[in-house]
Amino acid sequence: MERVRVGIIGVGYLGMQHARILSYLEEADLKGVADIDFKRAMQIGNRHGVNYYKNFEQMLDEIDAAIVATPTSEHYAITMKLLKAGKSVLVEKPIAETVEQAEEMVAEAEKRGIILQVGHLERFNPAVEAIESLITEPKFIEVQRLGSFSARSLDIDVVLDLMIHDLDIILSLIKDKVKTIRSSGIHVLSDKIDIANARLEFESGCVANLTA
Repeated sequence: MERVRVGIIGVGYLGMQHARILSYLEEADLKGVADIDFKRAMQIGNRHGVNYYKNFEQMLDEIDAAIVATPTSEHYAITMKLLKAGKSVLVEKPIAETVEQAEEMVAEAEKRGIILQVGHLERFNPAVEAIESLITEPKFIEVQRLGSFSARSLDIDVVLDLMIHDLDIILSLIKDKVKTIRSSGIHVLSDKIDIANARLEFESGCVANLTA
């Protein structure tokens, strides 16, 4: 079996977990890690016995694919460089800061015939997988996803950090178009939206009410 050579860009909490999991996957060969915090890259690299870099472009010749686990503001630029170098990419959610950036990333991957996947880990939650087989025609969905402020990714608002999980799940459950969206949000502890509510009404009549 030919193993996929993988590099990780950004080894904060999520990147560290990716490195841990890749280190024991038979299908993957962790070749290196990169982080602008070179001491952090060295720490994680030494932990898994792989090369470490400050600049991810230094490991492009060693990898077939990459995981991007940097702050969201860096997703677009890093992922586009990887795709243009012919590397398949798993980028953590949210895929990018804007829809336009996301569409450009998808188009680049399609043009080159390589994989671009977004790290929506809740899709693989056993509870979510069970719901998909049990609920076929939902009528009303109520979701509340709350997290401590210190544990959130503070470079983005709560919609892109937390609510995005539930939006993704709901859109996979309801095979219909969204008819109307009503939403509101407030600042509490940061200059971004910290608490948000969204009510989605679908053409089928289903209503989803989300709070994060």
